Amino acid sequence: MTVTAQTLSQLPLFAGLGDDALREIAPHVYERTFPPGQVILLEGDPCQAVYFVARGVVRARRTSLAGREHVLAYLGPGECFSLVPALDGDPHLSSVDTLTEVTLYTIPCQHFRRIVREHHEVAMAVIERLAAEVRRLSDVVEDLALHTVRTRLARFLLAQADDPQPFHRWTQEEIAAHIGTVREMVGRTLRAFADAGLIHRQRGRVVVVDREGLEREATGRGT
Repeated sequence: MTVTAQTLSQLPLFAGLGDDALREIAPHVYERTFPPGQVILLEGDPCQAVYFVARGVVRARRTSLAGREHVLAYLGPGECFSLVPALDGDPHLSSVDTLTEVTLYTIPCQHFRRIVREHHEVAMAVIERLAAEVRRLSDVVEDLALHTVRTRLARFLLAQADDPQPFHRWTQEEIAAHIGTVREMVGRTLRAFADAGLIHRQRGRVVVVDREGLEREATGRGT
């Protein structure tokens, strides 16, 4: 199913375009729907399209040769992925799968590159998006290199406690992939937090009991 110019104008990358440009691009944009747990693309595969999330949440992740997984990002409505391989022609940097039912808008790589060449507004939006991603990944690298698992887990728990609309209940394995460690370490640290009275674990949920104490852990000043 193709996407209308009006729908296309709601995507951040195309918000600066006029109606004529949007109508020109719209026939090259297609809508696809995926169920939860569906792999959309695999790390190392050739790039076929750029993807824009219209509804739902997807996960971008990389896996080591030993099978250890690290989650790079969770992407929701308005966000996009596969920009880099679409622009440089190299394979996908990560695998992407769905965590909920997802609707995506897709643009074949060759059409997307032409759009970037012909429309200054899109080119600038792509540059800004990639610059923001470099900054975000730099923060991730700093977090992994300079902070302990205990600190990273405390930050994760605080972020989840502040999220008004969590998209699903996290398993220890998923938390480990998100903060860059292994499930056993997450389980051990959660027990330590519970023993210290910082959190309470109930039926698979984690409730923050001592926020100030957990905030100290998140800054590396915990005991």
